Amino acid sequence: MNKRSTLRKNDGMALLVATIFIVIATLTLGALAIRVINQSSHVDRYITFKRCFEGVESAFAESLLELETGGDGWVGLDSWTMPNPGDGITLPTFDDPDVSPVQIPSMPDVEYMAFAHDWSNDNEDNNGDGNVDGPEESGFYTAYAFAQCEDVVRSAEVVLAGADVNVWNNAIFAGSGGAGGAINGNVSIHGSVHILGDNVPSGGDAVVVIDMTGKSLIHNNYESGIGVTQRQLDSVPPLPQTNFNGEDIDTIDAVLRVKNGRVSLSGTAEVGEPDSTGNDYKETLDAIYNEEGWTGNQVIDDGDRGDPKNVFSDNGWDETYDLGDKVPFPLLTDDWRWPAYVNCDEYDPTSTGIPVGAPGAFETSPDGDNYLHGEFFSDVLAENKSYVGNVTIDTSQDMYVNTTTGESATGAAVAALAAGRTQSDRATCVKGDNYLYFDSSTNVLEINGQIQIDGDLEIVQKGGDDTIYYTGRSAILVDGEVLLDANMYACDNGVPGAYNTSTFPINNIFGIMSTSDMTMGVSSQLHLMGAFYSASQIKSSKQTVVMGTFVAEYFDMGKNVPDIYQVPELPKYLPLGMIGNYPIWAVSQVSWRELYS
Repeated sequence: MNKRSTLRKNDGMALLVATIFIVIATLTLGALAIRVINQSSHVDRYITFKRCFEGVESAFAESLLELETGGDGWVGLDSWTMPNPGDGITLPTFDDPDVSPVQIPSMPDVEYMAFAHDWSNDNEDNNGDGNVDGPEESGFYTAYAFAQCEDVVRSAEVVLAGADVNVWNNAIFAGSGGAGGAINGNVSIHGSVHILGDNVPSGGDAVVVIDMTGKSLIHNNYESGIGVTQRQLDSVPPLPQTNFNGEDIDTIDAVLRVKNGRVSLSGTAEVGEPDSTGNDYKETLDAIYNEEGWTGNQVIDDGDRGDPKNVFSDNGWDETYDLGDKVPFPLLTDDWRWPAYVNCDEYDPTSTGIPVGAPGAFETSPDGDNYLHGEFFSDVLAENKSYVGNVTIDTSQDMYVNTTTGESATGAAVAALAAGRTQSDRATCVKGDNYLYFDSSTNVLEINGQIQIDGDLEIVQKGGDDTIYYTGRSAILVDGEVLLDANMYACDNGVPGAYNTSTFPINNIFGIMSTSDMTMGVSSQLHLMGAFYSASQIKSSKQTVVMGTFVAEYFDMGKNVPDIYQVPELPKYLPLGMIGNYPIWAVSQVSWRELYS
């Protein structure tokens, strides 16, 4: 073989090798390009899925906000018809012409919608307890949230538990607290306690806002009462029932909440009781949310929040405060908000009567601003009329004050004046006069409407007679101090011996609001039934027994162990005009699952 042919052969081999390398390089580069394209596609897909999920979260958040502000939890579905729950739920789709999805402003390619399904009225047994739309299902919802981004659709199902946490859903609601804390002294509380402690300074040593000493207790039932009368117990609706550990038992649904400051436990004080089977009431509290922890000689110092003894709650004792700034202490300078319930005997639904707004809604004054609570009470509910001066109701003499007509008297002149009063008519829902009328021959105090007193109010015992029986429904705003020093029992139709489980607060309710201090039980142990608010302090000097609710900045309970019994139905039947009586919904997540994507 000559040299030229050898060179040609080598050239051919070189070309072949080069070609092979080119092919391999092309294949490798192609594979790498495909991989890069696939990875880019995966990243784009992941971003789309992530953005879509953010849309689901937005839908759920807006639905939750709707529920907590009194709405129905529906978002982007104003024209969509709710499927018949009896036929099973059919979920909406983005192709449905009746839906109007909402866009996320920062991501206009993402749109979402949601709706909440109310367990309490869907004709189904959602919780499996054998009761269709039973009381245990009240406040529960299933929220469905949907989002779409490009060709991706994702959805989630969330079970929610809601509760109205306004101030009257407690036995005691305390605001900022005073120098001695928010609640000071021996006290037996049957029901929920909510303490804000807003005056507690941040940093430094923790301040005690509830000092439970001696035999103090917070219980979740009506048992272990010290001085409660059978009449008081028999005049209120039966406690709601819950199924707990397989037993149907009575409960107040009691919760202890402390936003600022510590809870002090000393002596034999206890919060809740150990669960015991075989009885008909709930011992443990439903929950405790205590931000700063515990102190006292019944608390083990662990260098942190403390480990309390004699504390029994379904969620333990170490959960922190759960409501943020959702529940403020109510003030007369707050905007007026309509209550969740308005009883027909407290307004006239005609065009000349008091307009009734949606629950939680504001009301506009003639100057275009929102009415303040005190302004609305004075201008609208009390009709710009008030009693100027101090009002004393004592058991020894007749008394009459009618702020609608401007008439008032004591003694012999009362009967003739009171004969002209007009009462509210529950059958026709027409509002009557605003008045107080006490007949000393029967010891019956007739109350009606919304009454403003520019002075002090005293309800006292004289002449050895220590009891007043009240009938009717009234909210009284006292621009001064209040002294309650006589027994106050609710009675039906003005008959002292007439009472049943609808007597208080359904048929009769006395609500008193004071801009200053409120004192009760100076002379002796009292039995009271009502709703009591003080913009300052509530002081109990004796072993007073109260069916109802206390709301005040702080409390001085003394050393005689007063008893306070929360009535769960009270917020539904408060007289129109009571401060802070509007729904504040707290909704929590029970479960979550993604439906499809």
